[in-house]
Amino acid sequence: MDTEFCVLRIETGVYSVTNSSGHTFYIVEGDERAAVIDTGCTHGRSILPIIRQYTQKPLLLIITHAHSDHIYHMDEFDEVYMSHREFELPESFLQMMMEDKQLNLRSAKDVRTGDLIGLGGKTLEVLEVPGHTPGSIVLLEKQNHLLFTGDAIGSGNDVWMQWPSALPLDQYYPSLLQLLKWCVAHGGRMKLLGGHSRQCFGSHLLPYNPLSLGWLCDLIDLVDQVLQGKMIGQPSDVDIILEPEPPLCASYGRAMMQYMPSRVYTDK
Repeated sequence: MDTEFCVLRIETGVYSVTNSSGHTFYIVEGDERAAVIDTGCTHGRSILPIIRQYTQKPLLLIITHAHSDHIYHMDEFDEVYMSHREFELPESFLQMMMEDKQLNLRSAKDVRTGDLIGLGGKTLEVLEVPGHTPGSIVLLEKQNHLLFTGDAIGSGNDVWMQWPSALPLDQYYPSLLQLLKWCVAHGGRMKLLGGHSRQCFGSHLLPYNPLSLGWLCDLIDLVDQVLQGKMIGQPSDVDIILEPEPPLCASYGRAMMQYMPSRVYTDK
């Protein structure tokens, strides 16, 4: 038994795979081919053997954003999709996200809002949600009403907007509003599946998976209150600091967020 990975069946032909570091990626199998959404970062291992235990269909990879725990194994795939807005990030940051590899990120095919990726019997629709990174995307699997969110809105505890790859909050806010409108326009019944399925909601009142539109609404209210100056976060205890400025942590309802006080507004 492979103790490195925990695999859960979500729906017929849809699986989540979480490694021991808490990185989650997904397998979505159609009649003709299968999509892998993100890769996790599992040093010293290939993820293809675990994927091949659940599908033998031709594979493609869709990257929700260019952080190491989502791109690390992209060199195991021949067909890769990622928003090219990620190339707005400094090359030095992208290189850092590759860790001990030299990945050819520019070989990935660009995806934008409205793009459809057919798998045969299942279709993934793309929506751009700039914020956590400039090119963050979410993917809706229409047949089972599953929305794969990467790190665009967090994974049941806090969304990380303190990273140097994150946009200012006044640019993130309209992305969240657009995401909510898009979800409602697509029926509003989807389960939201993030990139770190073992993370827990901070108050422990609710389980992580699946997130709900209620979580998204609380996050919208949280960002709005910070933008209006009605809420100021408290010093954060996050243990990954990539910038000299200390981050703040704020919460509202079910939502939590790490952010930099200097990147609330674009022009400040």
